[in-house]
Amino acid sequence: MFSDPEFYLKLFLIVLATFLGVAGGYALNDYFDYEVDKANSIRLDKAVNHSIGRKTLLAYALILGIPSVSIWFYLGFRALAVVFVMFLCILAYSAWGKRNTLFSNLLVVVGVALMPIAVFYIYAPNLTLAAVLLTVIYLFFEPGFTWSGVCRDVEGDKRIGIPTMPLKYGIPATSRMVLLTWLLVAALSIVLFLYTELGVVYLVGSTIAGLWLVALAAMFVREPTPAVGGNIFIKATLWLWVFNLALIFDVIFHLQ
Repeated sequence: MFSDPEFYLKLFLIVLATFLGVAGGYALNDYFDYEVDKANSIRLDKAVNHSIGRKTLLAYALILGIPSVSIWFYLGFRALAVVFVMFLCILAYSAWGKRNTLFSNLLVVVGVALMPIAVFYIYAPNLTLAAVLLTVIYLFFEPGFTWSGVCRDVEGDKRIGIPTMPLKYGIPATSRMVLLTWLLVAALSIVLFLYTELGVVYLVGSTIAGLWLVALAAMFVREPTPAVGGNIFIKATLWLWVFNLALIFDVIFHLQ
């Protein structure tokens, strides 16, 4: 497989389409959140706080999104169909969910978790157990990731009436929910090893990543504050790197 030039072409296009789609999605989210973000001027990661106009954000979303959709169309209809569902989830979250329901992050969860299925449809004719288990792992990672992140915005969200889990149930309860979902991530990572042909590289890497994730959540439970929630939100991205690299390198070593 790794000697086939088409494999690398598809891999490059997947990475490019994903990068363009994610960047366009952020621009679209900032377009819908423009007035909301104005009330949270300390967030320097928001476009409005860098004097980027709302119409400009919509233009960025189109400029980035249209090439992304075109690439997914080239890669295959089934992958494009999955990506379209992902887009609908993100659109529903940005345009309606965030301002109307505290469960809006579940739309993001579904959108992110479907990515392994889109990629599998490019390389395989049918879904495999590995693709389904990967999707379930991401389904449990993303809620804790999002919940910890919104804890840092509780004051701004309260001021402008954005419903979030920490505002409804409190940060201590939210921190325990983060711990529960990430314990499931660590456990399901082992299940993926047991029910597939993945080897030691994946097992070691995913176990270390899972323990790191659980340790972050436990720290949040011990000190449930907005600052700690924002801190583990950033640090949890390391799980994505370690887990996915362990998965990739294990597959490479198995096929050589």
